[in-house]
Amino acid sequence: MSVVGVDFGCANSVIAAAGRGGVDVILNGNSNRLNPTMVGYDTSRSLGEHAASTALSNHKNTIVSMKRLIGLSFDDPRAISEMARLTYKCVPIPHASGPPSIGVEIRYAGESKVLPIEAVAGSLIKHLGDVAAAKAASESNCHPSECFPRDWVVSVPGYYTDAQRRAFLSGCEIAGVKGIQRLMNEGTATALAYGIFKDIRKEFSKDKSTHVMFVDMGCSSYSVSIVDFQPGKLVVKATAYDADLGGRDFDYQIAQWIGGKFEEKYKGKLSGKPLENPKVLLKLLVAAEKAKKTLSPAGVKEARINLECLMDDYDFSIALTAEEYRAMIQPLLDRLEGPILSCLTEAKLQKGDMTSVEIVGGATRVGSVKETLASILGLDASAVNNGLSTTMNADEAVARGCALQSAILSPRFKVLPYEVIEFQPYPIKIEWDGNHESSGMEVEGENAEPTPTNSVVMFERGCNFPIVRRVTLKRCGKFTVNAMYDDSAVNFAYPEGASKSIAAFTITAPTDTDCKIRVNVKQDIHGSLTLSSAQMVEEMEEEAAAGGEGGAAEEGGGGEPKKPKMKKTNLEFTISRPLEWTEAEIQREIEVEVAMANADRVIRETSDARNELESYIYDMRDKIISDAHLATYCTEDEKTAFSSSLQSFEDWLYDEGFDATKSVYVKQLNELKKMGDPIERRAYESKHRSGAMTMLQKTLEKYTSWINTSQGDDNYAHITDEERSACSSKCDAVSAWMYEMLDKQGGLAANVDPVVTVEEIYGKNKEVIDLISPIMHKPKPKPKVEEKKEEDGAGANNSEEGTKEEKEGDQPEPMDESEPMKE
Repeated sequence: MSVVGVDFGCANSVIAAAGRGGVDVILNGNSNRLNPTMVGYDTSRSLGEHAASTALSNHKNTIVSMKRLIGLSFDDPRAISEMARLTYKCVPIPHASGPPSIGVEIRYAGESKVLPIEAVAGSLIKHLGDVAAAKAASESNCHPSECFPRDWVVSVPGYYTDAQRRAFLSGCEIAGVKGIQRLMNEGTATALAYGIFKDIRKEFSKDKSTHVMFVDMGCSSYSVSIVDFQPGKLVVKATAYDADLGGRDFDYQIAQWIGGKFEEKYKGKLSGKPLENPKVLLKLLVAAEKAKKTLSPAGVKEARINLECLMDDYDFSIALTAEEYRAMIQPLLDRLEGPILSCLTEAKLQKGDMTSVEIVGGATRVGSVKETLASILGLDASAVNNGLSTTMNADEAVARGCALQSAILSPRFKVLPYEVIEFQPYPIKIEWDGNHESSGMEVEGENAEPTPTNSVVMFERGCNFPIVRRVTLKRCGKFTVNAMYDDSAVNFAYPEGASKSIAAFTITAPTDTDCKIRVNVKQDIHGSLTLSSAQMVEEMEEEAAAGGEGGAAEEGGGGEPKKPKMKKTNLEFTISRPLEWTEAEIQREIEVEVAMANADRVIRETSDARNELESYIYDMRDKIISDAHLATYCTEDEKTAFSSSLQSFEDWLYDEGFDATKSVYVKQLNELKKMGDPIERRAYESKHRSGAMTMLQKTLEKYTSWINTSQGDDNYAHITDEERSACSSKCDAVSAWMYEMLDKQGGLAANVDPVVTVEEIYGKNKEVIDLISPIMHKPKPKPKVEEKKEEDGAGANNSEEGTKEEKEGDQPEPMDESEPMKE
């Protein structure tokens, strides 16, 4: 599975693989399609499902919601709001330049460590790759390391900023995940998964636009996008977001209600507030999610909530009615309308222009959410799913779209072209020192009009990417061009108080005089900004070439006018970003990641060795004592000694050997196998000896029959007597050996080592076949064709007749090839 797509979610992640048969979502080791987006740290590192199993007891060292913190500075308002929800500790990580980024402080192998949140996210992406590799290895019978994905497309929220996208890529680099072809907006991935299969069925027309609205509400965010589908193409017309509205907010409302009721019941008896205790809060959120799911289907009136030992050994039980639930989440439901109306306005469409409204994301399963969406869009509330379309898997749509995009971009696949026109969420402004009049500024690019200031919006909201645009300035010496989000970005859900700075491009131009400098700015396939090149442009005066011989001018005998020739010289430049990881910082984190991966591998291999020893002890004890499967093949002394050793090793395993090293477990297992292997060999020989002897006997009968019947047969006349005698002698010798071994083996008990092994019998069978088969199938020699001699003086009249006789009577006999090949 070399081509994969990943939906990196806040609560769960999904990985899908593209193959010749289409796109398949990959199941993890527990046969689940959803992988918890969690990384736990203890004596070793646990990821995904393994981290979820200890998330409650190890909540201080289990990292969740990393998607919400990637690429943010420690003092960013978004980060501050998110960190208030977390049960683990976040700390600032200083950088050579710019504000500090976010790190997590954990206990790992008895030591305190600080890890960048990006590195933690990267390790989970790597884990998903391991899940895909394990699946591919099981199907192709190769080592998982050989099947690790090579081409990736990973989803990110459409509202992610330039810093967040770059930080995500840095995290993947730290984890050793290579081949990220694209960071794809979640809404676009969903649209691709929808459109590419509809396109195959010829459901889109060039003559009529097909507008589809996609409503996606996951764990932590809510997005709406309108997409125009055409044959072989999709165009994202508009997008809108509420980055802080998701399924977890519904859970938190219920958890607050339960906590309040619990506090009322046991007022004055509790040691603190339930919601301020991290472990209690996690228990409440788990119960709240169950209650939410219970109340989601239509017709359910009540959800029972039972919590044992919630806090201070107090149990709690309560019922939440559908009416109470609807009332407490009404403020959240009211926020659904804004992004929908904003999206319709920007796309210049009406609600009735939508061919379909597709809902995806786990939180769209909430009944009141579907009812509210149907009411906003004017759909039939009595219809199935309130008139909303659920043709796509709510949890897997994004991953499938990413896998399709990965296959389109990958050189390992041949896929029909499908064009994706993206949507830039925030307008990006380019700013420089000086004003418009003195700069001689020129701007190239659609809608990129200069203003009488020192800045221009170069990448407007809604533009496609990847794209390159250019601004031309008159400058000398070293100067700086800054890229930032325009102030109007706050109108499109850009968070208040967050830094708008993207990058600073420092360009070195000649110092002698003002030069015309072209600054080529690129927004790449990931949606992040960079400076592709900076060029000095000079106009060189050049004489036009004279036409005709002798230098005569082509027009009126005069020379052509001089025409300018453009000379372009690439200039050196540097790029600095507010939250940029330096190469040294990345290398430092790579070393930490490699050390942790090696430690994880050693612990995993030690655990496997311990489990193998434990399994061997239980398995052999059952076979020798309980099941008596092997009891027939060992003497009483062997049985007593082996049983005693098994018991002794079991006692050691659960006492002083519990924390032994891998090499010790392997040594102990080998000691037991010295006693158990002879017994298992006897059982194996006894089970397979009869079949091997039967096979050898049939081989001897086959070749003996051929030796007896082939003599005198014209088809085998070319076989010599020496060859025939050698075949006969071999059959006689092996036959005598076979009966001798049968006689000797027949007198032995089952608990005694056999006189002949299955391997020896197969060896004798091979000897017979290797000698006789080549002789038996030796081809006949080709008959010799005599040369015709022409008679001197033969007349012309006889030549034709003679030729006819030669054709009819002197043809060589065909070689008999009817004898089939025999083994």
